Amino acid sequence: MALSTSRPTGSVGEIFRAIRSAGTMSRAEIAEQTGLAPSTVSLRVDVLVGLGLLRETGVNASRGGRRSRRLELDGSAGYVASVDVGAKHIAAGLTDAAGRTLRQEERMGSFDGGPEELVAWLWAFIEEMIAASGLDPDRLMGVGVGITAPVEHPSGRVVHPAFMPSLSDAVIPKLFHRYTAVPVLAENDANLLALAELATTPYESDQLLAVKLGTRIGCGVVSDGRLHRGIRGAAGEVGHSSAEGIAMISCSCGIETCLESVASGGALVAQLSELGYDVESSADVVAQGQTGDPVVVDILRTAGGQIGETLSRIVNFFNPRAVVLGGGMAASEHLVAAIRAQLFQRCLPVVANDLEVRPSRSPEDAPLRGASFLILDEVLSPARIDALARGDEEAQAADPSADRTESH
Repeated sequence: MALSTSRPTGSVGEIFRAIRSAGTMSRAEIAEQTGLAPSTVSLRVDVLVGLGLLRETGVNASRGGRRSRRLELDGSAGYVASVDVGAKHIAAGLTDAAGRTLRQEERMGSFDGGPEELVAWLWAFIEEMIAASGLDPDRLMGVGVGITAPVEHPSGRVVHPAFMPSLSDAVIPKLFHRYTAVPVLAENDANLLALAELATTPYESDQLLAVKLGTRIGCGVVSDGRLHRGIRGAAGEVGHSSAEGIAMISCSCGIETCLESVASGGALVAQLSELGYDVESSADVVAQGQTGDPVVVDILRTAGGQIGETLSRIVNFFNPRAVVLGGGMAASEHLVAAIRAQLFQRCLPVVANDLEVRPSRSPEDAPLRGASFLILDEVLSPARIDALARGDEEAQAADPSADRTESH
């Protein structure tokens, strides 16, 4: 996720944020950026090193004096878990404090239970991954959860999901806190796709529509480098816009032929099944399209045209820098080509001239990556790091012989 580019105030937490944003810095660079005295910078960096959050690595080229060492995040400080709950799959991952992926797993199928049963299952999944990775359960720093539904921010309450209606009004973080005391954040999966793109290319993705094309259709909106959620987390619900065509699946949104019921992966599975094709998932639809079957190709192109027509209205209104396509259906070249054609045909020249339409940088795991960025930004926020540093200083004052690394 894009971090603030404002000038750090010089607190321990702000210094940590500056290093995290840059990837690596020297003490001299921190002093230059913050205006703090070198001695003050060294004291605050020492706190972060003592907490196990930073480590020194490599050296800068000499400018005639002593060569300064580089500072970077220490991934061993802890790790976060991320979960992506889709209509037809559930994926989970573990990411260290430096943002490096440690493990990812995916399990196919849909979950039919209530919110309590779902969260219990997800927590068991996370625990299994932690054990299989040989990680210390006590080093878990937080959990990020992606849901294919509007999610109220910051409460994490699921708002009127079009699938899994049993999750309506479920407060996901509260349910997780039956099992863990670490921070838990829940977010719409298309928003997580947007966050993953923003974290990867912050300057190219400051005005962005991230469209999730899977069993369902969703969209994450980034404006001026910030995720736009709307009042109740429903911004970007393009899948429930009215569309031309025949509804192939039911949807609880109340619109008789919403885009999701007409052109989503779930709708195409239903349409091809009626025609006698052996398809059960979006991946099967994509695979059928890759064979060149003219019937399947025509269906994919029609769906892409319907999606592109809907998106063109939003693109004309919002004038984004990029439209990023993610999710399983984004692997269909026929669908994507039709979306692209509609956008450039229907958008104003002044809008289309600078518009980039491209696949996600990492379509397979973008929601998981977005969830990990979301929760890492929370658990490593300047306010939390400042509080951690204060606790460490208080512990040292009470017991000067205490090992500072044990307080994290």
